Amino acid sequence: MRWLAVYALGALVACGDRAPEFSGIGQWRFTDSKLADVKRGKCQPTEVGVGRQGTWCFGNPPYQLGPNNAAVDLYFAGTEPTAPLIQIQLQVRGCDEQALDRWITSNFGPAIERRTARAYWKNAFMWIAAQMPSQPGRCLVDLLPLTEQAEIARIKAR
Repeated sequence: MRWLAVYALGALVACGDRAPEFSGIGQWRFTDSKLADVKRGKCQPTEVGVGRQGTWCFGNPPYQLGPNNAAVDLYFAGTEPTAPLIQIQLQVRGCDEQALDRWITSNFGPAIERRTARAYWKNAFMWIAAQMPSQPGRCLVDLLPLTEQAEIARIKAR
């Protein structure tokens, strides 16, 4: 019985050294955010993938990514208040690409893949794509839960 207590304590200590992985950004979490949580901004029905109806919410409060200020668009899988969050899109105007890359890397670790003007990150909950820049002076960051494989493939192909 005593060995079980020692084992449990050792497991807690080992897990306690690991920083928690993010499941979203700011107040938005893929693990628990629902359409009903949107209190500021405007939401409207939209297609969120081939033949899938969902909701797009825009005009939300901006989010600070280091020195960059980002407009926040949210996408939900459905139109009912309980529809889960399936994508966070951050649009950064006047983007400092190096500062954005440093901010994402410091918060999510090293990129799993880099291409010209693109980088990708992944953890246990989500996948992140950053286009730096997506247009002159503008960066685009997409965050998706790992369950959204079709949308992840579409974003990687663009």
